Amino acid sequence: DLLATALLLATAFELDIPLDMLIFISAALFLKAVVFLFDIGSAIDIGVVVLLILSIFINIPQLIFFIAALLIGVKGIMSLFAK
Repeated sequence: DLLATALLLATAFELDIPLDMLIFISAALFLKAVVFLFDIGSAIDIGVVVLLILSIFINIPQLIFFIAALLIGVKGIMSLFAK
């Protein structure tokens, strides 16, 4: 989740991200989301994956990236402190 947050922020700031890294992390996040399919966190994960993949092909406003980074970043931090 925290890697996806970093990718979203890097994409929002228009930094050069290697395409294979973007696809690999998106695929890993998607696989994690499929394992816990009926969880609200999985819906966020799938939304972020769709956003990252779409960012390869179209320009998406920065605000959307920041909102998605906030959602998945908070989810990732909460996962670190969960028992």
